[in-house]
Amino acid sequence: MKPRHTHAGGHASLTAVNVDRLTRLMPQIRRRLAVRRDFSDAALLASLIAIARHPSHQERWHAAEASTLGRHLAATGGDLHRALVTLLSLLPQP
Repeated sequence: MKPRHTHAGGHASLTAVNVDRLTRLMPQIRRRLAVRRDFSDAALLASLIAIARHPSHQERWHAAEASTLGRHLAATGGDLHRALVTLLSLLPQP
């Protein structure tokens, strides 16, 4: 069973994330979502960590929408719903 961490506010239980695994996924996520290089690796990784640490699909969806990556995808004018479905399908399960 994966270790879980409690959010500092005690509101939700968060899943531990494997940062190395998320880092290895970054090129694939960039390709699949057409994330250009002007969106930095640091911003991409921070968004992935913020999304992947949530234990449920619904929480991940909300985190993805609110993330810097989600805002970036929304600003590009593409299909945000499709992009978020793709993104969440690429992330490791909690």
